[in-house]
Amino acid sequence: MGAFFTAVLAKFAALAGWIGSLAVAVFAAAWMFGTDLVCWAFESFLKLTQVILNGLPGTDAFAALNPAQYISAAPPELVNMIGLMRVGEGLAMILAAIGIKLVLQLIPFTRLGS
Repeated sequence: MGAFFTAVLAKFAALAGWIGSLAVAVFAAAWMFGTDLVCWAFESFLKLTQVILNGLPGTDAFAALNPAQYISAAPPELVNMIGLMRVGEGLAMILAAIGIKLVLQLIPFTRLGS
């Protein structure tokens, strides 16, 4: 009679081990599916962005944003003073500083004053 109960308990132990390994395999598969889902969503977002940017006309969309047309319409004395004051380099430095600040804001735990 003892051998029967030992055999039954061995079967239950084997079943519990199989259920445990099944749970581990299901968790691993779900984890891989989750990471693939996140990667797919990010890739889809990037593809959508690429399609939107490719849909923009080449130079016509940003023609109104060209500051050279306004500078060329200014008097030559004003253009000379703007060049002497290095307004272009100053604006480039300011925009670079703003861009660096925005990039640093994306790093976790470095909010740098905001």
